[in-house]
Amino acid sequence: MHPHEPEFEILTQVWESKCRLPKVSDYRRIYRERKTVSPEQVIQKYGTWSNALVEFFNAYFGLHGYPAIPDYLLGALVSRAKVVRDKRGRWFMRFVSDDQAQISILRSFMRRSNVYPVRKGKLSLYVRCYDVDLMYAFEHACATEPVFRPTVDFVRGYIDTHSHFRIDPAGRYRLTLTGPLVPECHDFLVALGARNTRVTSIKASYRMNLHAGSLRRVREVLYPPGCVCNPEIRQKMFSV
Repeated sequence: MHPHEPEFEILTQVWESKCRLPKVSDYRRIYRERKTVSPEQVIQKYGTWSNALVEFFNAYFGLHGYPAIPDYLLGALVSRAKVVRDKRGRWFMRFVSDDQAQISILRSFMRRSNVYPVRKGKLSLYVRCYDVDLMYAFEHACATEPVFRPTVDFVRGYIDTHSHFRIDPAGRYRLTLTGPLVPECHDFLVALGARNTRVTSIKASYRMNLHAGSLRRVREVLYPPGCVCNPEIRQKMFSV
């Protein structure tokens, strides 16, 4: 879809006025005034309404630039979230978590989202985000090399959603960090003052441990007062 085409102009008007996924009915209201390309012609041209919207948003963000995504949010969502465009024309970004505090923090970045129980009797919640700006920002950021951003906010977001605390058999307190960006986080944390512990490869992922001594060395920088973070993880950071 090209910016000079009439369907692009109509979809732009709908998108910029409503900031949500344009519906056929939205398009039709403007078409009745302009009498250019009907929604039926748009669907015929692109195969489905969803295909037309994909072409539109690719052209729109290609023209205006992709939205920015905050470092913390990208760090928290990378490898945990997935953008879905299904056959029924529904678009959303999804992720699952059993941490309700973390879900509330991530949803605060989203204009539109819903939360559902994954299954009866289970603590995990299934989150759907319908924020088109955020979906495209996330996809574009994940398609850009490198995905890792060497900032405190990014690494804090990654820790908040890719780690867990535990006490090992010897009674030592540690934070275990997992996921595809652990090597990059390792180097960043070591530069902040953490001990140079081993990174273990597990299939397509990685794992590392931050022991209590390392946590004490980096926590002031990683989790300063007033930062966006998971409060439970911050509390545990400062309890060691």
